Amino acid sequence: MSEHVEATLERIFRSVLRVPAGEDVSSLSAESHGWDSVAHLNLILAVEQEFRFMMTPEEASAANSFRAMLDLVNSRR
Repeated sequence: MSEHVEATLERIFRSVLRVPAGEDVSSLSAESHGWDSVAHLNLILAVEQEFRFMMTPEEASAANSFRAMLDLVNSRR
């Protein structure tokens, strides 16, 4: 199941952040990729919609990288 979650999350990150096909998504973070608060909100909303759960403000704030978001989604499934 985790592979499906990771692939789905990768698709979301590529779409929302417009990450090119050749770029490694797994190492992306707000700091390294420079996504702003609007992009972060769009990521949060897309993940919530796709995986059908709502993040707490603390979870949303801490989900500032691909790995952190993946860990969060996996913990909610």
